[in-house]
Amino acid sequence: MPHGRIVIDAARCKGCYLCVESCPKGCIGRSTEINQLGYFYALFGSSDCTACGFCFYVCPEPDAITVYKDRRE
Repeated sequence: MPHGRIVIDAARCKGCYLCVESCPKGCIGRSTEINQLGYFYALFGSSDCTACGFCFYVCPEPDAITVYKDRRE
């Protein structure tokens, strides 16, 4: 079963949370801190990630989310 992870660039996130809503595994949450733009940014925090890429495709901010897939068995 593929495992994955994502990296969210907090400095680029504008807090729309489309990634939070699109994640089928619920791996992305909302921060309690604000970034330098004044937004509560999205946070990744789960080992259930399958690197499906839904978050990447719905994010309107270029390069805000990077998806990594590990194909270990």
